[in-house]
Amino acid sequence: MISVEKVIQDIWILNDAGIVLFSRVFDPRVDDQLFGGLMSALNTFAENISDGGLSNFVIKDKKYIIMKQYGLIFIVNSSKKTKEKKVNEELKNIVNKFFKTYPKDMLDTWNSDISVFADFENHIQNSLEDTIDKFEKAFW
Repeated sequence: MISVEKVIQDIWILNDAGIVLFSRVFDPRVDDQLFGGLMSALNTFAENISDGGLSNFVIKDKKYIIMKQYGLIFIVNSSKKTKEKKVNEELKNIVNKFFKTYPKDMLDTWNSDISVFADFENHIQNSLEDTIDKFEKAFW
């Protein structure tokens, strides 16, 4: 069995209004909906001053990567040491799995109940760092 390195630590999926549809965060320091509103506002600001908006940023030792598709914003973070290309590839896989699991026509008729996305973590388990992996990296 081939071991796949898990490069993504946390993930948020939000709509263009900033509502977080799904998140998986190890150490939540900010409410998900507050984070979603802030990221949506930052992205709108960035789009107004440059084409395409925000694509990534770094805070201390974490790198945040942003991808937009079909009116949704996908945000992941990883260690600043992880190659951005690797994180982008994994994020593309997650985006594809999301739209395969929740097709665009389903999203177009979505009734704003975010609980329909609660099981998405089961679809992307191979992409996300496990708590034990994160703990081991910190001490070994």
